[in-house]
Amino acid sequence: MAKSSSRKHETRRANRDRRQRLEELRKQQKATERRKNFLFAGSAIAVAIILIAAAVIPAYLHDRSKKAKEKVGYQAVPTAAEKAAGCLGVHNDPVSPAGNHVATPIDYAKEPYGDTRGGTAPIPPTGGKHNAVSLGDTTRFYPLSEKPRPERAVHNLEHGYIVAWYDSKLPASEVTKLESLAKDPAFSRLLVVGWWQSDLPSDKHVVLTSWGRTDRCGTVSDDVVKRFYSDHLNSNLSPEAGLGPITGADSIPPGTLPSTSQSAAPSPSTSATSSASASATPSPTSS
Repeated sequence: MAKSSSRKHETRRANRDRRQRLEELRKQQKATERRKNFLFAGSAIAVAIILIAAAVIPAYLHDRSKKAKEKVGYQAVPTAAEKAAGCLGVHNDPVSPAGNHVATPIDYAKEPYGDTRGGTAPIPPTGGKHNAVSLGDTTRFYPLSEKPRPERAVHNLEHGYIVAWYDSKLPASEVTKLESLAKDPAFSRLLVVGWWQSDLPSDKHVVLTSWGRTDRCGTVSDDVVKRFYSDHLNSNLSPEAGLGPITGADSIPPGTLPSTSQSAAPSPSTSATSSASASATPSPTSS
């Protein structure tokens, strides 16, 4: 009887030990599965974060870069064509409100709307006060000899035109290039206007402008002019982008006005007038 009782005890102990080992194995298996699931979930989360970051971060950086490039004072790095032409690159000038009409000549060196890098005067202007009558675009080349009024050209800028200014130090051969571009039908909203009141700043004798943008250049480059025209024509900065020139008369002495034809359809803007005394603010119109 003692031997039988001992065997039963050993059997129960063996069964108990086996159950314990099985329980430990099950616990180990569950722990292993939990680790695998954790690693899988963690890996999936990490991949998701990487994918989201890959999509969001470039968009964020692009948006931040775009906003920086739109700020007043931003200076674009000159392109290869601009460097070859001695250009400084496009500069973001202070953006003027619309419709500030005056009937007298303006000293633009004392106005705030233009490129003032290096402490230069903001000439030529890229906004601000201007005459109620713009320059025409039937004739688009206004030579120094005719002393074209910048007050009228600024009104064209307000309508989304591009104005290329030059001074007396630009060689005649370069002026001829500008005249050819102005006569090209592909650039019907490009005006070339002689700046006869002084030398243009920074020893740059041809300056491309749109409303709120300036690029000062040393020589004339067809590629630079065409690129500036394409990028800034009818810019959304221009309060009345897309409108044509405004015809009529103004009170600036006729001797200081171009004698060339100025015929063009009147603008639908509320600033359209046949009198120099008209000073109503134009209503913004999109192109």
